[in-house]
Amino acid sequence: MDGNIEKEAGKLRSFFWPQGIAVVGASADPAKPGGRVVQLLKDYRYPGRIYPINPKRKEIQGLPACGSLAELNERPDLVIIAVEAPAVPAVVRQCAALQMNKLVVISGGFSETGKAGAALQEELAALAAEHKLTILGPNCIGFINTLQPAVASFSFVVDGGALRSGPAALVVQSGGLGILAIFLADLEKFGFSYMISTGNEVNLDFAAAINFLVHEPRVRVIGGYLEGVKSGERLRLACRAAAEAGKPVILLKAGASPEAVAAIRSHTGAMAGSREAYRAFFRQEGVLEAETLTEMLSLFKAFAPGRLPRGNRAAVLSLSGGMGVLAADLCAAAGLEMARFSPETVRELKKLIPSIATVGNPLDPTAAMLTRLPEVRAIIETVLADPGVDLFIFTTALWRASGIEAGEMMAQLFQQTEKPFFVIWPGCIREAKEIICESGIPFFNELKDGVEAAAATWRYALFQQERMKRKKTALSVPEARLQAEILQSKMSARGELKVTEPEAKQILANLGIAVPRGELAGSLEQAVAAAGRIGYPVVLKAVSAEIIHKTEAGAIKLGLRDDGMLREAWEEMRRELACRAPGIEAAGWLVEEMLPVRLEMIAGAKNDPLFGPLLLLGFGGIHVEIFRDLAMRPAPLDPEQVLEMIGELKSAPLLKGHRGAPPVDTSSLAEAVSRFSHFAAALKGSYREMEINPLVICPDGRAVAADAVILF
Repeated sequence: MDGNIEKEAGKLRSFFWPQGIAVVGASADPAKPGGRVVQLLKDYRYPGRIYPINPKRKEIQGLPACGSLAELNERPDLVIIAVEAPAVPAVVRQCAALQMNKLVVISGGFSETGKAGAALQEELAALAAEHKLTILGPNCIGFINTLQPAVASFSFVVDGGALRSGPAALVVQSGGLGILAIFLADLEKFGFSYMISTGNEVNLDFAAAINFLVHEPRVRVIGGYLEGVKSGERLRLACRAAAEAGKPVILLKAGASPEAVAAIRSHTGAMAGSREAYRAFFRQEGVLEAETLTEMLSLFKAFAPGRLPRGNRAAVLSLSGGMGVLAADLCAAAGLEMARFSPETVRELKKLIPSIATVGNPLDPTAAMLTRLPEVRAIIETVLADPGVDLFIFTTALWRASGIEAGEMMAQLFQQTEKPFFVIWPGCIREAKEIICESGIPFFNELKDGVEAAAATWRYALFQQERMKRKKTALSVPEARLQAEILQSKMSARGELKVTEPEAKQILANLGIAVPRGELAGSLEQAVAAAGRIGYPVVLKAVSAEIIHKTEAGAIKLGLRDDGMLREAWEEMRRELACRAPGIEAAGWLVEEMLPVRLEMIAGAKNDPLFGPLLLLGFGGIHVEIFRDLAMRPAPLDPEQVLEMIGELKSAPLLKGHRGAPPVDTSSLAEAVSRFSHFAAALKGSYREMEINPLVICPDGRAVAADAVILF
């Protein structure tokens, strides 16, 4: 674990657990933000001291008030600033002078409003850097710590007024969505330990908040609403720390459309990155992406117990045959297998279920069991005891006969097992649902929501298994660093660097990536001689760093079977170059073996401004040009991660054999792409674009770089 991020998390402990809070801009009117902060701190029994600051009043909401921070006899741990934006910098300067270095700025009117606001925010950032202040906001609603408790916010609404806590925590770049999440979760008897609204993130950013929660022992699962980050590396470190701690991260990412990106800029001033880049990052770091707030809450419920399945074998028990069948379909679609019961389990189940029922999975003991609660309990205990069952799903429709007793039974069974346990019960009566939810069982009203949440626990468990495996077998590619250093030294010496195809292929060969046998020729006769040594059929290419797309320029001829075809292709190519690429002189002519082709792939690398080098992989030709059949990951990648990318491609079945063709050995492909990704990472974004296209898979399984481009 990175020592710096652990140290950073430790510093935030007193920020989110303040023993005293000053509210600058405090008001007797709860309708005003400063008044609402004081009211909520009182209403939810904040145990520390509250210091209202208002120069016009001596008392606010029953508390003694001071005219300024300088009048305080004690130094509060946290200062909440709720004044107009233009007045904020002066308050921050006073905080710095008084050594009050932890601030929450709930005031709006900063970078989200335009140039004038952006200038104010830059002033805040400069003050924070100069005086080593920690500032949450501006333009945020503050934070809620239900463990202390401290509602350091001006916005909080739940039915019944109770402050419900729980093992989940939430970080949001929209305070309104954060409060909505708490409200919706409360309806499901589910609570959060923290809700942190980061706002414009003048210096306490989304990644820092995630990192703090990673190091909070009472938090098991972390979620967030994310519009954009300023540092992909900080987010990467935070997510890796979460993975190391075994805490799933669930993110709802906004900004897929141009309209949404524009709205984000006006909302928080954050820069929304490429959706594809974020998704590549999420997959690499094991972040679970939610499409809706409802889905995020479902995932929170699934992970809150802290249980992960050992495998993907699910057992489904249904007191409704149709619900069981639907659940089985949804399990298959979500990547769960239906567990096969052991012979011992089958024998025990036959003793418990009616003779008209069949022992299978999904298990439907028929409606005859609706009034036989002890037998239902015994059936569940038997299924849970089967070592071939990794997770258990109970589902039924309108099972009301047993009511509260059924809810109590579920709570007891949940405590008796360590396996993931899910209840999907749309028609559950309110009293039974409350018992189930209060016991910590993931409860769902919708079948699809429950099954997909259960499957997510398996996906995360699989990610953790693969992550641990990679830690033990991480690939080292020293050649990548060496080749990158050589190129970068050349670029520094020349100011710019143009790489021809033969030079690019030599780099790939030095990386351990196979390239075709070939020779560089300066004349037609040299080309004919080279073809004789290589052996026909051959490929003829014009060599120029200025020609990127050879086909369009007429700079490539394929399948030349003898000297005559080669000479004819030579003359034709010279004429086409003069017509299609006027002014470009070929630096030579590349003669290469004509590769036998089973399939063509494309591997490319680009530098993302947030996440650095990204590796793209797909099938060549129309698959990438028309269908956009691509997978993407941050570089570098190990071969196993490349294989995961291949599995994501829509055209992946082509590698498994098609219409009687034998399956393709992808080990050489995975190794080649992995080495290429390490090279891209070693260059650290000093290139514009790199591409191996096509990366040919030969009939014997070899992956060979038939063409390569490196642009600086």
